[in-house]
Amino acid sequence: MRRRDLIAGLLGGGVLLGGGVVAFGDGAPLESGETPEPNDPVEVETLDARGSEAGTLTVPDEDRLTVVTFFATTCTVCAEKHPRIATVAESLADRPVQFVSVTTEPVGDTVPESAVVDWFESHDGDWTLAHDPVSELTVTYDGLPYPKTAAIGPEGRVWWEHTGNADTEEIREGIEGALERADLERA
Repeated sequence: MRRRDLIAGLLGGGVLLGGGVVAFGDGAPLESGETPEPNDPVEVETLDARGSEAGTLTVPDEDRLTVVTFFATTCTVCAEKHPRIATVAESLADRPVQFVSVTTEPVGDTVPESAVVDWFESHDGDWTLAHDPVSELTVTYDGLPYPKTAAIGPEGRVWWEHTGNADTEEIREGIEGALERADLERA
């Protein structure tokens, strides 16, 4: 069974995989010459927070690398990784990269939106904050376990991904490598 099918089954069956679910994995660049499969665009709900406006967002962006980090407010490793992503986001501000933090928590139901916004802002978030209420984006990009970060090119191809904690340099190198492989910085 493919991992995506397993996640879809777990999420569809109502199993909530909370913030305590964390796996530690390598930031996996693709093998030389390997081209990942494309994925269709997915629309997520965005929340009003620092650097984010309420509405919707389509992932991936059609002109930039989209770096999505899947998180939960109850995840201690997410709380450690998120400020490091903020440091990298600031250092790449002049590059064709958009950052998005996404939660599948039941925002507005059992988790107040204000709790998600407070968590995001207190962990240095200053970019788009989104909610994936039906887990479509999470399933498409294998967003579990948390925290999972994926660098997605305009065609929906994942050029780099990392699960678990990472230092700032590892995150930066992964995203910069994804920019090269996605060929988004032509001269």
